[in-house]
Amino acid sequence: MRRAGVLLVSMLVAGLCLACQPQAPVDVYGAAPTFQLTDQAGATFDSQSLTGHVTLLDFIYTHCTDACPLLSATFQEAQRKLADDNLLGSRIMLVSLSVDPQRDTPPVLAEYGQQFKANPNAWKMLTGDWDAVYDVVTGFKVATRPPRPPVDAPAPGGTELTHTTAVVLIDPKLQVRAYLDGADSSADDLIAAAKRLTR
Repeated sequence: MRRAGVLLVSMLVAGLCLACQPQAPVDVYGAAPTFQLTDQAGATFDSQSLTGHVTLLDFIYTHCTDACPLLSATFQEAQRKLADDNLLGSRIMLVSLSVDPQRDTPPVLAEYGQQFKANPNAWKMLTGDWDAVYDVVTGFKVATRPPRPPVDAPAPGGTELTHTTAVVLIDPKLQVRAYLDGADSSADDLIAAAKRLTR
């Protein structure tokens, strides 16, 4: 019995030692692209507004019926949990950038955001001029720039517009620190990655 107690204490000490070891630093992939876009309220929103926050940024479009609803549902759950931890907006921001800016106007994004109970102060849904949006997309190195569609082109179907499911993790100094797999990551996974940069 005494031997078992000594073994248990040794295991606890070893566990504490492991817990005290510093975690491997998160990589730095370079500076996030600077931008000035428009949010779902119709207000100008620029990248400098993210300074001092950890940001999780994904890419969606409102007609999407494939990955986007999944990504947005994951952000919705992350929003709820971050709010419960008093981190939403104060320490961690969520940003969804539309890759269909011609149709995803601020009112369209606002309606989409309402479906997912997006807090417009802490979960920004961004749009803008085609070139301005794709300067951001290519600046994050997640896709190449597609040709600008004609003004009278029909809206893309639910799976027609190919885009990344990556979630970009950006630190308070606007450095890209990770590209997370949004399709396979849970809200807890995203929050855990973000919290590492709030310490």
